[in-house]
Amino acid sequence: MVALYVSGGFELAITTNKLWYLLPLLGVISTAAMSLTMVASRKLPVSLFGTLCYLEPIFLFIFSITIFHQSVDEGGSVLMYAMIFVALMIMILDSALGYLARRRDNRLHGYNEPQVGSFPPRRRLKNRRIQGVLTAHRFRKIRRYQHKIDKMAHKIDQLYSK
Repeated sequence: MVALYVSGGFELAITTNKLWYLLPLLGVISTAAMSLTMVASRKLPVSLFGTLCYLEPIFLFIFSITIFHQSVDEGGSVLMYAMIFVALMIMILDSALGYLARRRDNRLHGYNEPQVGSFPPRRRLKNRRIQGVLTAHRFRKIRRYQHKIDKMAHKIDQLYSK
């Protein structure tokens, strides 16, 4: 508000009727953008959402220079965007090294099933397999015992029918 007052923005807003119509439109567009960001944060994986949040200011900087033909000084601090770009490169490098380490670790353990970001943990998958095998074994045992019980019940029925 102080910056608008000092720069004469209030006088410009009062004299230009078009700005009074565009201001609510700006609010609607901002609300839509914020709601889409909230939806994306719930639907996208955290790593992808974080990467896109880093990419957004870099793309805005590039678009302001290329499409809107602003000078580098008007587009913002080059040092700030350079630091964001370096942080993005470090994050991409860390993700790639982590992916290669997980892939190597999986190969060393003889685990060839596809995994998404090493989730669920390998230990839990092995426990599930063991539980599945034990359940199947118990089911076969129960079925076998049920078959024996049915045979004995059939023999008893034959004895009583004589």
